[in-house]
Amino acid sequence: MNKIKDLLFLRFVQLVFAWTILALSFQVFMLVTLFYNPELNTRIGNAIMWKIDGAFKSDPDNIWYEAPKK
Repeated sequence: MNKIKDLLFLRFVQLVFAWTILALSFQVFMLVTLFYNPELNTRIGNAIMWKIDGAFKSDPDNIWYEAPKK
């Protein structure tokens, strides 16, 4: 049982580490595009915000989209 717990904890730590590396890589990418291609940076930022921002509930691509009731 302890071996399974240790293995699960190790996998969790690996997942957190991988997620952190992915997030830092994305942040560095966004910093680089801010200086070399600001239009791309703006497009990526807008796409992410329009996807998750609750103010855009009328857009079917939004995660908060509520389909009109018939």
